Amino acid sequence: MEKQIRIEADTLFLPICAGKKTEIVECFCEGKKVMELQVPVDIPEKNGYHIDYYARFPVKQFAGKTLILRGHMPESFLEEIRNEAVCDTAASDRTESNRLRRPRIHFTAQTGWINDPNGLVYKDGYFHLYFQYNPYDIAWGNMCWGHAVSRDLLHWTQQDTVLYPDEHGTVFSGSGVVNEHGMLGLPESALLFFYTAAGACNRWCENDNSTQRLAYSLDGGATLQKMNWELATICKENRDPKVFWHEESRAYIMVLWLEKNDFGVLRSEDLRSWRMTDRITLDQAWECPDLIRLSGADGGAEWMFWSADGYYYWGTFDGFRFQTDGVRHEAYLGKLPYAAQTYAGVSDRVISVPWLRLPNRGTLYTGAMGLPRELSVVRLDGEKYLAQSLPREWRESCVPVDLTEMEAGDRLMYHGGEEVLELRVRLREDTQEMALRFGKDTLTYNKKSGILSVNGTDYPIGCDVRDFSFLLDDVILEVTAKYDTIIGVFELQERECIIEIERDAFEKMQMNRM
Repeated sequence: MEKQIRIEADTLFLPICAGKKTEIVECFCEGKKVMELQVPVDIPEKNGYHIDYYARFPVKQFAGKTLILRGHMPESFLEEIRNEAVCDTAASDRTESNRLRRPRIHFTAQTGWINDPNGLVYKDGYFHLYFQYNPYDIAWGNMCWGHAVSRDLLHWTQQDTVLYPDEHGTVFSGSGVVNEHGMLGLPESALLFFYTAAGACNRWCENDNSTQRLAYSLDGGATLQKMNWELATICKENRDPKVFWHEESRAYIMVLWLEKNDFGVLRSEDLRSWRMTDRITLDQAWECPDLIRLSGADGGAEWMFWSADGYYYWGTFDGFRFQTDGVRHEAYLGKLPYAAQTYAGVSDRVISVPWLRLPNRGTLYTGAMGLPRELSVVRLDGEKYLAQSLPREWRESCVPVDLTEMEAGDRLMYHGGEEVLELRVRLREDTQEMALRFGKDTLTYNKKSGILSVNGTDYPIGCDVRDFSFLLDDVILEVTAKYDTIIGVFELQERECIIEIERDAFEKMQMNRM
């Protein structure tokens, strides 16, 4: 099927029937291919074509020209495509009525699929969260960069999508920096973004390798412009460049996943020419690397190499080589958090954000981001640990709960409605087992066995742990313990904000809400 559209407005609105079989939609202008997307389509019904929501595709650059859309989709799909300033249709009403309750401070997209956080950068009072995004379905595909902003790391506003697939590939993960050294002929206020153009991930470039590319923003991150630059392929699927400035050696550093468990360390003094100075193999590590500098207890640098699963490796870094003992540490209990990245542009702390691999539960969005957390090094009984603490913005914004509001009895119960709740407790020294209930979900910890159990799944966290924090936001439960050196993120079974705890198990207890 084919449809011709003369472009009079800045946006094409594509009808999305979420979760259905996808078909390839190609778009041509003046004989040149300008877009390829995989869009879920439905079988036409007598009462009209079913639409869950409309997704945007920018066409401002084609104003006054005619676009030709082609693909194996029903004519009723093509008839529903809109080129309007505002898409005022019944589908938008259905989107509102079908949007189920969602987390309040864990970022979720309005519609579509999200995964890895990308390009995290702080500039002019705003935290920018770019992310892997499929606006056109609730499943993975069509990788773009979505965008959201926040002033406090807790409340996010989704912005326009900033990067779309092109003839070089879909837009995989990458990172951002402030152009503080005035590179590439751009002002120091510019934001620079390195990303992977993933060849072979769509029909448009099915025979291409993955390359690293560059985009920039001159308007504070609202829009990104692609530059004519690429880093030659080292390995066929190399990806996920994380770039930062290394002051001691006066160069930019890029860490890059190469293949299998191998990563490259590259250097550049001008952001154009790069050379690899180290290739390292790390036990079970895979993709989405980050090389993170933390402050040690003595004020010196503590370096940590991070990979997608939250596996991290302590070591040293001199601007050329990362040297490590190779011991793999695990940042998380369970597998829900993934592909965490740290913020650029923040000088007084290290802030990390993971993607949470939440399944779709009948909503028009899939996936969420974990709460941003401040990373630090702590020493307990002479051993070095990574701590992941809630950001200070949470402490500044939450409100204490008067514990007399809780229903009394052998167990205390608090009904939180749609609030975000945090419960902080310290077990009594003679308490052997802790049990909490969040609606129908259960959590227990046995001090003797050292087992934390969530809905029957056991996680060994060590014996005699006494301090815990539980943060509940819709179906997301974030648990920390042992001075924030243990962290787990879990999906609860139901969306009921009720906390039920034993009255006499705790030496101290504090509850906060937002």
